[in-house]
Amino acid sequence: MRRSAVILSLLFLTSTMGGFATSQTPSTITVDGDLSDWSADELMASSNINLHMTWDASNLYIGWDGTDWKSTSEGADLFVYLNTSTDGSVLSKDWGFSHTLPFAANYGFVLEDDTYFRLVSYDGSAWVDSAYVVDLFAGWEGNMVTEIAIPWAEIGSPTSLDVMMYAQWQDEGNVWASFPQQNPASNNGAETFTHAWHIENVNNATSPNQLPVIQPAAAGKVDDALNLAIVFHQHQPYYKNKLTGMYEMPWVRVHAMTEYVDSPGILADTGTKVTYNLVPSFIEQLVDYHEQETLDVHTDIAKRSWATGGYPNATDLELHTMQFQSFWNSGWIYNVSEDDPKLGWLHPSSARYKELYDNTLHNLKPATIMDDDLLPPQDFLDLQVLWYLYQFSPDYVLGSYNSSHRDQGLIDLFMQSGNYELSDLNYVLDAQHAHMGNVLPMYSELAANGQVELTTTPYYHPIMPLLMMEGWTMEDGIRVNKEAWPEDVQNHLITGMDLFEDELGFRPTGMWPSEEAVSPAMVQPVTDVGIEWMVTDEEILKQSTNQNGDYIDVEDVTNLATPWKVTGADGGDVAVIFRDRVISDRIAFQYGTMTPEAAVSDFIAYLDNIRQQLLDAGEDPSEHLLTVALDGENWMFMSEFQHQDNARPFMAEWYSRLATHPTIVTTTPSEFLETEPTLPEIQTIGTGSWIDGTLRTWAGEEEESLAWQRLVEARQQLVAFEADNPNDPGLEAAWESLYIAEGSDWFWWYGLDQDSGYDENWDVLFKVHLSNIYRAVNLDLPPYLQDLWTNPAIPSPAASSIIEPMVDGVALPGEWDGAARYDAPVEGAPFNIEEFYVGYDASNVFVRVDATTISELENMSLDGKSPDLALYFMQPNAVNFNEAETNFRTYYGNQILSFPSKYMVAFDFETLRDDGRAKWNLFTAKGKTGDQEQWVLSGSSGLGGCAVQDVYEFVIPWSEIGLAPRYSTRIKVVAALADSLAYGDGEDKEMAPPAPAEMVLPDLEEWVTLLELDDAIGDETGDGDYIYPLASDFATPNDGGLWDARKLTIRQSAWNAQFILEMDEMTDIWGLSNGFSHQIVQIYVDQGDTSYGSTEMLDGANARIDDAWAWEVAISGTGEPGAVFAVQSETGSTSSRGIDVSGDVDAKTITFTVSKDVIGDDIPNYRYIIVIGSQDGFGTGKWRDVDATPSTWTLGGGSNPAADDGIDYDPNIIDMILEGDGQEQMLASYDVDGHVYATLTGFEMPEIPQQIFGASVETVTSSSAVLTWSTTVSAATSIQYALADQQPVDATTNVLETAEGTDHAVTLTELEVGTSYWVFVRADGTEDVILYFNTSSVIDETAPELLNLDAEVLDDGRIRVTWYTSESATETVSIGGTTIHEDAFATKKNHEFITEAYANGVYELLVESADASGNLNQSSISVTIDVEGDNTNPNPTNPNDSTDGDDGEQTSSSVSSGVVQIGILITVLVLLIAFIRVRNGEDGDDKWV
Repeated sequence: MRRSAVILSLLFLTSTMGGFATSQTPSTITVDGDLSDWSADELMASSNINLHMTWDASNLYIGWDGTDWKSTSEGADLFVYLNTSTDGSVLSKDWGFSHTLPFAANYGFVLEDDTYFRLVSYDGSAWVDSAYVVDLFAGWEGNMVTEIAIPWAEIGSPTSLDVMMYAQWQDEGNVWASFPQQNPASNNGAETFTHAWHIENVNNATSPNQLPVIQPAAAGKVDDALNLAIVFHQHQPYYKNKLTGMYEMPWVRVHAMTEYVDSPGILADTGTKVTYNLVPSFIEQLVDYHEQETLDVHTDIAKRSWATGGYPNATDLELHTMQFQSFWNSGWIYNVSEDDPKLGWLHPSSARYKELYDNTLHNLKPATIMDDDLLPPQDFLDLQVLWYLYQFSPDYVLGSYNSSHRDQGLIDLFMQSGNYELSDLNYVLDAQHAHMGNVLPMYSELAANGQVELTTTPYYHPIMPLLMMEGWTMEDGIRVNKEAWPEDVQNHLITGMDLFEDELGFRPTGMWPSEEAVSPAMVQPVTDVGIEWMVTDEEILKQSTNQNGDYIDVEDVTNLATPWKVTGADGGDVAVIFRDRVISDRIAFQYGTMTPEAAVSDFIAYLDNIRQQLLDAGEDPSEHLLTVALDGENWMFMSEFQHQDNARPFMAEWYSRLATHPTIVTTTPSEFLETEPTLPEIQTIGTGSWIDGTLRTWAGEEEESLAWQRLVEARQQLVAFEADNPNDPGLEAAWESLYIAEGSDWFWWYGLDQDSGYDENWDVLFKVHLSNIYRAVNLDLPPYLQDLWTNPAIPSPAASSIIEPMVDGVALPGEWDGAARYDAPVEGAPFNIEEFYVGYDASNVFVRVDATTISELENMSLDGKSPDLALYFMQPNAVNFNEAETNFRTYYGNQILSFPSKYMVAFDFETLRDDGRAKWNLFTAKGKTGDQEQWVLSGSSGLGGCAVQDVYEFVIPWSEIGLAPRYSTRIKVVAALADSLAYGDGEDKEMAPPAPAEMVLPDLEEWVTLLELDDAIGDETGDGDYIYPLASDFATPNDGGLWDARKLTIRQSAWNAQFILEMDEMTDIWGLSNGFSHQIVQIYVDQGDTSYGSTEMLDGANARIDDAWAWEVAISGTGEPGAVFAVQSETGSTSSRGIDVSGDVDAKTITFTVSKDVIGDDIPNYRYIIVIGSQDGFGTGKWRDVDATPSTWTLGGGSNPAADDGIDYDPNIIDMILEGDGQEQMLASYDVDGHVYATLTGFEMPEIPQQIFGASVETVTSSSAVLTWSTTVSAATSIQYALADQQPVDATTNVLETAEGTDHAVTLTELEVGTSYWVFVRADGTEDVILYFNTSSVIDETAPELLNLDAEVLDDGRIRVTWYTSESATETVSIGGTTIHEDAFATKKNHEFITEAYANGVYELLVESADASGNLNQSSISVTIDVEGDNTNPNPTNPNDSTDGDDGEQTSSSVSSGVVQIGILITVLVLLIAFIRVRNGEDGDDKWV
């Protein structure tokens, strides 16, 4: 290896270097940093470095002039390598990189500075340090001369030897100087050195600078080279609609002539071996495009007729969509330089494409697609030609891969600067279909030549472990009831193998299981079709057990770098290779930011390190196989490679370097297994995939479970149909569509863990395939696959105000004014609905149904059937049918509701009392199981929750049906007659209205501010030195501020908590739905000391929470609705419900509104960690990475992933909300080498400050007004009023005070008629609140009507008194002239009071109510108390306004001291509960002690 050399005749021009004499060896040098004893003949090279070399009988001397080795800025290291025998290493000592030497070196010398220098030798497996201390003078700032004396005796006393040397930067490992100078010094990763000086005989007199420079023959592959298998997965989802024949998405065609031809095309020119996995459904689509010229959603438009000088025959929406999507390609396309030696010929078309790009809008969404102006016709035509043209690889078109592929017509169009014709567009489209016929032959030819192995996947890419499972319940808690479907797995496998053989001519023996998902159950079906090996992820190896039942240590390289024998649960043996996740992911996620040379150097260095670990373990690397496996195409255009000519330069460098690197042998898994190695055996293989080692990406979230349930339902329907109709001609198509729907891709995009930004397109395509199952055999589509979503019914009149009806079954005058009214036009006799009303107050929904009453039904012949009146409520805020655990049909008649119903409220006729009051039962939907939708009884109202006399009336708390302010729901009322309580055992008589009623609750929230915290400004630097990405998308007017929070405000209402972040700068450059683009914000909530708190932050944040701050709820939000969710640590469940995130670019605020059902009720007593990062739609957890250096789309200033495990330990957090300093220290507390994440804490909440809230003018007359307000802290308050916009006369005039409390009210009297006033509401420690009102110009002299007075004696002798007034009025109740209750404020229409318990007897109750003008009405009622047993209750001689409770009865309180209960301020009462403080060391109640 060493002596096969070519002697080069080289002439070195050297200077005389005054003071040097000519000399021949032997020459002795004094090592003292003085070059005066070196001769001119010993100067080997002169440039920025003067290199000297000579020797005598004892030592080899080296002089190096020009480097300060101690410099912290330069950080240079020197390496000398010597070849003195036939043995040695062709790789240098690993020092950042292992460089390839021009010979097999057995000795070397390493110098960092005068504190570290070593003589090293190669012991056959590794470089080891020598104990000998070399005589050295190391250059430094004051004297940059270095002199070294290496004793011959320490390097084997050679007679003949070769020598070379180089210097590299200490941190980066890049070589900046190498000698002889024919060697590379590219300063760009690992080098392959090619030249050395040859000393034929050290005993001969020699002029050193006349030594021959030799170029040893290529080293070839060493005997103990490491075997490497590179496996690429070539896959696209199945986009074809089997019934229409159209491709619903174009991506097979779009990528066919770029990524799918570039990889094998570049590979063919090298000796590197690769394995390509070709998915059968991908193969089918390729062949179909070529042979049938099938259209897709893009080419369908392009191939329509075009108006002369106009557009294709398409709708405006189609044209705008086509224009927008015609820029969905790689960034390099728009930035070709005219001077680029490789791509410059493309400049005319590239420049034209860039011009069109600059003239259009981007980052649009379906809702905003029409916002852009349509390009003029010629520009639109140019855009279409360029869109399809640049779907060709330029190298392919030039014939670089195969001369027969050269297409001069396409070349000419690439070199044309627009102004295309329609014929040009047709030429490109036809060329695509034609050239797609060359894709598969490129692979099969390489396979025939033995350079690649071709493998396959089950036909439509299903997750085999899930198909083999007998159902599951995962984090979402939803049960997916299914049987194991081994026959489906078998079908996918057999048909996939058959298609592969038909198109490629042989049956493969290797397999990439879909998503590398494996389990013990799927092994036997795989082996049954002849598969001998398959690939999966190292996380699966980690979950697997060896023959001793122990989990396998993947940190032990001997375990990872080898195939394993796996036996399935039901038999079957297969070899399994496990991909090295670290190096596989580097290709996809890191190398695009590096030069091709540096990236390949890193790759090779990683593998050489693996090889060295094997050697250190006493293993022969040639008996091991390391696996690199990744997608075959996505990384080329979805990473930074899209800006680097789609990774073509990288692949050329990668494949060529691997072919020549001496210590790595590329092979294929089958080729390796043909050597019949002894494989270690796995007892039980883990179940999971290459995504986190789990199956959670395809199951476990609500949307995913819903999709599986619908797939199960479709399959059950198909199986049942086939049993009855085994010869139906549609069965084959139906089963084919079912298998397509079993593919992994649809489930990938469901849920919150993956977000394409266009998930609705994937949802539509999945439903297309599901629908085709039913249509193929003429089965009725289930409701969720029908086009049933309609506009809601229009009420007449619409809801206009809060209502306050008395739920007694009697429709009193004005009682339902303000509610929405709906007609029920269908005749539903005998249980007929005439109309119904829907209204609300601050906490309840009221429903009135005018229908056949129960007394009327009792007089009819119902044939033994029982009446049922039910209200169906939609899942709140649903916008389509994709709602898990909802039902779509009525309970008895099974009619379609036309919305996903979550709640059913049914009148319970069994509880109906003589006075018309009853209870209602609440049922919650659980979705369909088998043939029936499931409803679960989840609650009941108290008596009086509904009533019927003349009409049916319901009062339903918002919370019972999942409602809150601003929420929407849809409603249908169903009257039915039931034969029994069983599902479906009845008949719906009427469902009203035909289109659903819709209710949108108003924003009745009163907010209380809990915290206003100013965050440090200018600290959007993470651990202190984070740097913005390079793309112009991140530019701001003030050069920053996008991630710099200035202030945090936390507020709460009765329903929600709100977090308002004020940012230093905001844009919505990408047009995201939530109104902001750049930020991701996460809120971690520490609810106190629980057993289930978590310290792991959500994926992508790359930090952890301090143990003492463990979180129970984590909330994440970006500008994309699909990336807004909360995680509950106790269950691990993830949901987006109850969270609203919005941005205001003008106000520079991001607002999170979070339901207390999600975050918890005790907002003031929780602790919070709030972090901010850069949103990346393709990033892990939607976080943008922070690397060591910034790139187009990544930040800099952090650290790269750890070299050994590939994990990012540097935080992606750019700013934190903190009180005071500490951010930099916390975020810098990570340690990449130690595998330690930064540990974070947050802030605690202060005491609630005094605030006035909920201030309102309740009632105004011509001479009076009622005002109410609340305070956060119990206190006495005051008001002062004056004529509007006039200052009060003095500090005491027109001042009224209230007693200490939190609810306050006053009545102002003796006001002027028709006059404007303003009122100042005051409390210590807060700002005044100002209210305005105008007194009426009409004097009210009409007393309120006093209606439906009723008195009910309760079991314990109390009296429940109820009445209704036609307008808001006061309350006075008296017995025998003694007042027992009084509420002096006219604030309510619906009145209720419960007395104390009284002695037996007959009592006359007088009820009086006055409106705000003082107009009084009264009514009396007689009541008899006759309590059984010994009634010792007093007579009502001493009135008491206390309130007692009674099980099952509603109670109310009397009001004293000027405090009033107000229906609309129920919100306030709930709020005040949250203000009770339990922290700050009060009696040991601090949760965090």
